[in-house]
Amino acid sequence: MYTEGKWVDITSYNAKGFILESDSYGALVCVVKNGKVEGEKRFSHHQLAEADSQLLSEDMKDLVRLHINMALDSEDKSWFRALTDSSMEESR
Repeated sequence: MYTEGKWVDITSYNAKGFILESDSYGALVCVVKNGKVEGEKRFSHHQLAEADSQLLSEDMKDLVRLHINMALDSEDKSWFRALTDSSMEESR
């Protein structure tokens, strides 16, 4: 069984998704294909494989930029400082 929130590859559907719920028969997955959410669909466990959870360095940089923008939008100064301090250390 897969745990809720775990990312999976959907082998028969050529897509990825994350587990919404799982039981002994299969799992309900939020399907993401070509970067777009396609909705929820149930798959048997043999149609799923645990997805690689490693982010590429470019994706990590995009994620940090997104978080910085969210910190600015929410006017959260301490979060902004923490994000910019850590991104400055990584760029050295």
